[in-house]
Amino acid sequence: MRRRREETKTMCKPSPRGAVGTGMTPRRPTALLQTLLLSLALATALGCARDARPTAQDPGIVTFDTELGHAQLLADQPGEVLARLRVGTRELGGGERPPLNLALVVDTSGSMMGEAIDTAREATRELLGLLRDGDRVSVTVFHSRAELLLESTVVGDADLDELRERLDAMEARGTTDLAGGLQTGLAQVRTHMTSETIDRVVLLGDGVPNDPSNVIPLAQSAGQQSIAITALGLGLEYDETLMGQIAQVSRGHFEYVEEPARVASVFRQEILRLDRLVGRGAVLALQPGPGVEILEVVGQQTPGGAGGLSLQLGDLSEGERREVLVRLSTPARRSGALVELLDATLAFQDQVAQAGTLQRTAFLGARANDDALEVQASRNQGVHEAAASLRAAEATLQAIQMVRTGQVQAAAALLDRVESEMEMRDEAYRQQVESVRRFRRSLPSADDGAPAAAPAMEESLREAHDESMDALGY
Repeated sequence: MRRRREETKTMCKPSPRGAVGTGMTPRRPTALLQTLLLSLALATALGCARDARPTAQDPGIVTFDTELGHAQLLADQPGEVLARLRVGTRELGGGERPPLNLALVVDTSGSMMGEAIDTAREATRELLGLLRDGDRVSVTVFHSRAELLLESTVVGDADLDELRERLDAMEARGTTDLAGGLQTGLAQVRTHMTSETIDRVVLLGDGVPNDPSNVIPLAQSAGQQSIAITALGLGLEYDETLMGQIAQVSRGHFEYVEEPARVASVFRQEILRLDRLVGRGAVLALQPGPGVEILEVVGQQTPGGAGGLSLQLGDLSEGERREVLVRLSTPARRSGALVELLDATLAFQDQVAQAGTLQRTAFLGARANDDALEVQASRNQGVHEAAASLRAAEATLQAIQMVRTGQVQAAAALLDRVESEMEMRDEAYRQQVESVRRFRRSLPSADDGAPAAAPAMEESLREAHDESMDALGY
């Protein structure tokens, strides 16, 4: 799978102490040599990754960098360290995106009656106008049952008058068969998937589904087939926990649409984001070094272990960043020894130069040091704040689910712990910190056995949910 011309691995592992690459018998290093070794160790500890330079085969748009929570590790004892891996994109030039294979799934249950259904109808019309010749689109509505309003059709071949007539038939009625609607939309996408298409579902819902039990398995199956779902929650009554999980497990996106009038602009933003696609099906493979174990992927329900781990990152668009933080256990090593922590490989399908599968690779290692003060001084505050942000986001989503199931006191206790552990001093995390605090203050002090419904709590809950989903990259 690995093509030599696409590889960006940097072999920056320093030689063992005392040998320094000379092949001589190790001796006690001089003061100058100790200084040089420390410099090498600090460089290595930050992670060794290099972005690809633009070539005919690799446009160099996707970037990959790494860093550690500590540049040095305490010698002669096992420990832990955080590793931060960041995927980014440079500014994209011109170029055509592949054809889009899109299913639009719209809630038309009775709760959508009035302005909401009128807005959804007009927003769908506008979305069709944003598509290009060669794109495919289907429209499924769901009420008491799912209804395929428009079978998957190539935009350039479509009869626009007929399309408009079918959209005019959208009306609000019945209950909310979200699972049936999602299943129908996914079937339309799957029928027309090719190696060249961008496969997507855009789901718009404003209520709680009749039966949520089948929804997440459907979204998980979609994610396994690289069909990302953009989940849009409309109004004040939608199930934010369910819609957020749909986006998470399918590696899609989530957005809360407070006012029906914003639906069209959100549809437009989603199409524009797809127009700037630079990489598809990104996968991050992590292989821990000797004696090292992956304890957790921070903010994700992902089991670790001593073996390798592959994380599905989904598609990459211009301007997007994906961040993964892993907590590693480290073995005891003598002072001065290099601890080989992690090999990381990012693979993705290039969409800029159609160069096939490209890779970015990195090695992370750190020196063991018996001076505890020097180890503490090597702490990278930015990495620890990023991990704290992800943990706070994950716990906040758990607290929201507790509130929705009547466990208000338990949610308050969890948020108290989150507040006490938040160490995000960087201004970039200010909104997240404040949203958690407002959410906690809005909860009643006693658990009366039922979900609180005060308007202030609902507003702060929505805000905290949005901030948490944003922190987790959705």
